[in-house]
Amino acid sequence: MPSDPWRPVAGEFALRLLTLSWEAVHHIGEAEFREQDPERRKILFRIDHSVTRVRRLAENLRVLTGEPLDDPDPQITSLHDVAHAAGAAVEHYERLHFGPMVDLAVAASAADDVIRILTELIDNADRYSPPTEAVTIAAHLTGDGDVVIRVEDSGIGLNPAHLPWLERLLSGPDGPAPDELRPAHLGLSVAAVLTHRHPSLRVRLVPRQPRGTVAMLLIGADLLCETPQVVPEPVPAPTPNHQNDVTMVLPVQRPGQRAAPKPMPRRVPASVRGTEPPPPPATTEVHRTAWQDDAADFNAGVDAARARAPQKQKDPDDRLPQP
Repeated sequence: MPSDPWRPVAGEFALRLLTLSWEAVHHIGEAEFREQDPERRKILFRIDHSVTRVRRLAENLRVLTGEPLDDPDPQITSLHDVAHAAGAAVEHYERLHFGPMVDLAVAASAADDVIRILTELIDNADRYSPPTEAVTIAAHLTGDGDVVIRVEDSGIGLNPAHLPWLERLLSGPDGPAPDELRPAHLGLSVAAVLTHRHPSLRVRLVPRQPRGTVAMLLIGADLLCETPQVVPEPVPAPTPNHQNDVTMVLPVQRPGQRAAPKPMPRRVPASVRGTEPPPPPATTEVHRTAWQDDAADFNAGVDAARARAPQKQKDPDDRLPQP
């Protein structure tokens, strides 16, 4: 079967869009960081956030066309920063609620791919759930030393007719075939391609009771390590030619804090990820258990723990949504 001549063209087109969007994000971020007027900062942020999502689409196009997507500065990244970086790239970031996060990090070789996969899972939850409902992200350690990141929503749920296709897409040994790409599920196709780059990454979608979906991203123990301890350093004054030094930090909603309009994410003059040399991985053991069995056991454990927990007054901002 002859190769599609438009694939390299689309890949090159995506690369040019990616270059322009990075340039725009840099200049807008610098202007936003320097701007003091609150109203003008809001406008700059909205423009910045839109360009960031355009950049994400350009990256996805590179992934789907099979073109390389090199990250200039791969870094070991804590699960906390992985979750917040993924959430910062979706449209309605203010609806996200971050639950418990195990204090581990993802190895530099997989951190950016994990962020991109998680972004697509969060984006799906954001798109297909009511605007009044929160999307919850939490990361838990399993008995095998792996980590499961759960993205829970209360949306329309999964179409049963699509489940066999989704299972083939996410679990097939070779990733999605060209004729299996569906415009309505391009984000999941991107997640599938990125997942197949790393043997110990798995993605699974399961219905959530009474409604909604739980998207689970399993990160194998071989891709995990201790969170690096970064010593704070004085931030130098910004210069007109600084590069990659402006990033978005999502506002933190404290436990027990009642729902209220959240402040805008703030720009800081440095990456949320550490700059210290990455420590060696905590283990080289490869995850070997069946992903379906592991996910089912994990969900059963979460449900059992919730059932045993003492009843208390519900606070929507202080606990995970009940499945």
